[in-house]
Amino acid sequence: MGRARKATMDIIRQVKGLTRNGGMRRPSWVALVDRFPPPPIPRQDRDKLPVITFPQDRLAELYMKRRQGMVDGETAYEFADEQLTLIENGVPEADAFAMLAEKYDKVEAHRFLDKFARMRGIEFAPPEEYDDIENEWVEAESRAIKEAMRLEQEEEEALRQM
Repeated sequence: MGRARKATMDIIRQVKGLTRNGGMRRPSWVALVDRFPPPPIPRQDRDKLPVITFPQDRLAELYMKRRQGMVDGETAYEFADEQLTLIENGVPEADAFAMLAEKYDKVEAHRFLDKFARMRGIEFAPPEEYDDIENEWVEAESRAIKEAMRLEQEEEEALRQM
């Protein structure tokens, strides 16, 4: 079966053709449409709208390619904005990328962990608090070990007294 060709025809031409050939009675609105015609139907074969791109778009795409797409768009565009600022201040593009790459490794890791924590319904601590958290973990672990050792010693003493 062949493909049907899409023929676009406005409803007014179609109704006029049907009334002229006797396929239907002439509607009362046809006289009004003849006196006050509607605006022309937009063409379907118009040129496509041009794609508007900004310098940040190219830089963000390059950043995402170098990171093998493992970056969210927000981080990529922040990186691109900072890189463009450095480029506008006279820093070569490759040097600007190298300067910001290390910084954004940390930013990406922090955002990933934050999203992961939100997915699991827990609060994610910012990197500034990591030292405090580590100290708290060490103290809690040492308290638990001391408590376990104390209980073990009490059990041994209870067994000796029997």
